[in-house]
Amino acid sequence: MLVEADSAAEALDYVTTTITHSDTPYPAWSDWHGGIDDGLAGRWSGLFDGWEENQDVLCYSENPKLAEEIIEKWIGYRIEEMKLLVGATTDLDLSEVVDNYKPEENEYNDTKYKLWQLSRLSKLLTNDWNSDTGVYDLHDHTASLEYFRERLTKEPTKQYLVPVDFHF
Repeated sequence: MLVEADSAAEALDYVTTTITHSDTPYPAWSDWHGGIDDGLAGRWSGLFDGWEENQDVLCYSENPKLAEEIIEKWIGYRIEEMKLLVGATTDLDLSEVVDNYKPEENEYNDTKYKLWQLSRLSKLLTNDWNSDTGVYDLHDHTASLEYFRERLTKEPTKQYLVPVDFHF
């Protein structure tokens, strides 16, 4: 999670409050996050070992190199997933799917699976938050890095990375 805060503790609190104290699950695609009582990072705990008092939070300006390496790594996973999804849907003829559409049928088949994969690809390409996003700007509610980069130019000492172990 990318957030803006005045301290590591505030960044962690912001993420915790946003994703756990809501009437509806947030995000809806996740059924639980990290080990809430043990921290949100779960299996990613200690990712920032030595950079913050709380090793599960990193102020970007404290170690921009590490922050960028982590962001690039997770964006790389997102791109790898998109390439797999493109490969799995290349033979999908959308005109044919529309021509053969029958609202009375709900049979799950290869075409519907490919459409589901295409839907996942579309969500990633439009910066929606889902299980394959990897990096999400919780401050501006987007998987795009645009607003995070803008905030970095204005207030780099207030930009934090907070890893969260999402289960889905």
